[in-house]
Amino acid sequence: MVRLKLFLTFMLYSVFVFSVNSNVLFIDTNEELALTEHAQFAISNTSVLTGRENWVDDPSSLDRKPTQYLHFKIEVKSKSSRPTPVWFNITFPAIKHLQVSDGRQVWNTGDALPFSTREINLPNYHFPSILPANDSVTFTGHMRGEILRYNFSLATPEKVINDYVDTLQRDMAFFGAMAILTALSFLVFFATRKIAFLSFAVFIFATTFWFFRVFGYAFEILWPQTPELNDISYAVSIYALLLSAFGVIVTVLKRPGRQIYGEKFIKWFCYLLPLIGIAVWQTLGLDLALRLPVLLFFPYLIISVVVIIVEHKRGSDIAKRFAIAMLPIAVSSLFLVIIALNNTLSTWDPVATFMAGILLTCVFMIVITSNYLIRRLQKERDAEKEVALMKSEQTSLLESLVKERTLELEQSNRMLAELASKDALTNLPNRRSVDLFVDASFEGLVDGDRNIAIALIDLDHFKTINDNFGHDVGDIVLKKVANTLAAFNSENILAGRFGGEEFAIIARDMDDNTFYNMLDKVHDGINGLSLTELGGTTVGASIGYTVCSGPTDVVDAFRRADKALYTAKNKGRNCIVRAKKEE
Repeated sequence: MVRLKLFLTFMLYSVFVFSVNSNVLFIDTNEELALTEHAQFAISNTSVLTGRENWVDDPSSLDRKPTQYLHFKIEVKSKSSRPTPVWFNITFPAIKHLQVSDGRQVWNTGDALPFSTREINLPNYHFPSILPANDSVTFTGHMRGEILRYNFSLATPEKVINDYVDTLQRDMAFFGAMAILTALSFLVFFATRKIAFLSFAVFIFATTFWFFRVFGYAFEILWPQTPELNDISYAVSIYALLLSAFGVIVTVLKRPGRQIYGEKFIKWFCYLLPLIGIAVWQTLGLDLALRLPVLLFFPYLIISVVVIIVEHKRGSDIAKRFAIAMLPIAVSSLFLVIIALNNTLSTWDPVATFMAGILLTCVFMIVITSNYLIRRLQKERDAEKEVALMKSEQTSLLESLVKERTLELEQSNRMLAELASKDALTNLPNRRSVDLFVDASFEGLVDGDRNIAIALIDLDHFKTINDNFGHDVGDIVLKKVANTLAAFNSENILAGRFGGEEFAIIARDMDDNTFYNMLDKVHDGINGLSLTELGGTTVGASIGYTVCSGPTDVVDAFRRADKALYTAKNKGRNCIVRAKKEE
């Protein structure tokens, strides 16, 4: 009986340990690893855990109040034999206050804080970390707010930035097209004084602003220092979108001297909707108040279909064309519902499809109303001249706006490319830039055509600095060392961060003595740094260097420099050692 109890106790303990230590593997650095399903969640009344919390896999099972904190933890294990720089990502977020930690660093940000609190200046939340070789990192944190929307993932910085480039191209094309359509609608309104064009311009503008707000661009561009506008702007945009959509129905189908079917009901509904939203916000909460216009979008489609059918039977010649124009947005909206119900279609992009549906509807509306306008104007004597002039102005505006959007996109691409080549902490070229500089040095050459000098620099006792003074002070030391190295960067010399507290210097067409003299200046510069944060303690640096004779010698040259670096450490550190010829 005693043995049975011991066996059961051991089994329960094993199950507990397995469940606690379960983690998700980060294997493919070319793909983004979804983490939401692997996270555990708990709630508490304060930001500090007591240890008595109930951790669950499904946060929807937790009855969280808006003032309570939702805690999360995710353990990620790397199978790589080398440390892997990664970004912990929270995409499409709606979080007032957010704290994230990887065990070494702690970040505090959120929609209720200025945009500058974000570690990476991008619309979503990204937190740079390093997965140790064949080891794991546990990402923990907590969030708070009336509405919590999040999606956890992990990817390399290169993967995230490349995805941002693709998304930015799509979004800029969409915003550019919507801006053109808005301008066209306003132009036609001012030319004809037809209220239908004004209502449609307001609808396009409201739709564009809603996407601009939802995708997070507004946080960075419009009000980075006033986060209190986040909730207000979203509420205004979503309610304006629905109200302007109803306005389009009334003004497009309106005929002189008569009301459209259900016009009084639609107008009263539009008058009362903001008041209903405020009442729902005060009684049932902000979440439901913001969801209300989205939920009412489908009744809007039903009302639109009924009104169009009735007006068509009443003899409205524009009702049929209006129905065709509304078809893309109706289909794309239904597609969103199908995506939510059918996981097999999850590889499709519902957001892009919905954007395309709205864009097609806008284009159809412009085409339909423009054709109707042209047919009316053709009855007048000067119709052709006025139409030709309007088309010329529209073409000019289209070309200028396209050029402007293209220039903005090129600038964004250059910014992202620079971000991918720089180390986030020190702003020095990163390891990828070092490798590309070496490859470019030997491009099209063979052994003997060019020599490059390679030096590896390691800060002495840097772990002791982190342990005794903290990682924040360690980061300050790295930045000051980086400032010293940055002064040597030129067309033929590259000084970059190689990883951790290790740096690299690559010099083209430089002989051994000249390179040693330069390294001596680097060494003196590091030793002479004024580091008040260390209480007067100086920083030492061990340097190993060698000369690479050609492209086939690159791998061995880095190995020789690394071996010379360790020789410098074994000699007492804080010295410069040249790799021996036999190495």
